[in-house]
Amino acid sequence: MRNVLRLLVHASLAVALPAAARAEMPMRGHGGPVRALAVTPDGDRALTGSFDQSAILWSLADGTAQRILRFHEGAVNAVAWLPDGGMLTGAEDGRVALWHAGPEPERVLTRHAGPVTGIAVAPDGRTVASSAWDGTARVTPLDGGPAQVREHGGNVNAVAFLPDGRLVTGGYDATVRIWPEAGEPRAIQLPTPVNAL
Repeated sequence: MRNVLRLLVHASLAVALPAAARAEMPMRGHGGPVRALAVTPDGDRALTGSFDQSAILWSLADGTAQRILRFHEGAVNAVAWLPDGGMLTGAEDGRVALWHAGPEPERVLTRHAGPVTGIAVAPDGRTVASSAWDGTARVTPLDGGPAQVREHGGNVNAVAFLPDGRLVTGGYDATVRIWPEAGEPRAIQLPTPVNAL
C-alpha cells in the first residue's frame, strides 16, 4: 500500500511540476506516507496531507516546505484549496478545518462522527462538501450557515461537485449518488464499493 501511495504522489507531482523542476527535487517533510494532494490552479503550490497528522504547504518552484499545518488528531486524509487561497484539511478525527494565514485554523467547518475521507469545493467557491466514514456527506456554507447532511447506506469514501453545482458522493454501499438541491438523489449502483470520484 505504501508503494502505491508513493507512486500516486510522485505521478501527481510529476504532472504538476514544471519540467525543469522535476528532475532532482525530492519533497521531504512528512513523517509518514502522504494520503492527500491538492495543487493550486496556477501550479505554483501544493498542499499535502499525511498519516503523520500534518499538512504541508509546498512551493512547487523549488520543492521547499513553506508551512506545516498541525491541528488534527489523526491522519490528514483530505486537502483542498479555496478560490481565495484558503486551505482545507480533513482528518481521521472527523474535523474539517479552514486555514488562511495564521498558525491555527481559522475555524472548524464541520465535525463528522467518523474519519473524513474527502473534501470538495463547489464551483462557485461558496460551499464545501466533506465525506466521512460516519455514513454521511456534509455540505457546509462558508458564510457560517448550517451544514446539509446527505446519507448513504455505509461509509462515504468520496465527494465531488459537478460543474452545475450538484453534489456527487460515492460510498462503500457501491453507489454513486447525484444530489439535487432538494429531494432524493439519483443512485447509480455499481458492482463494487466506490473509493474515489
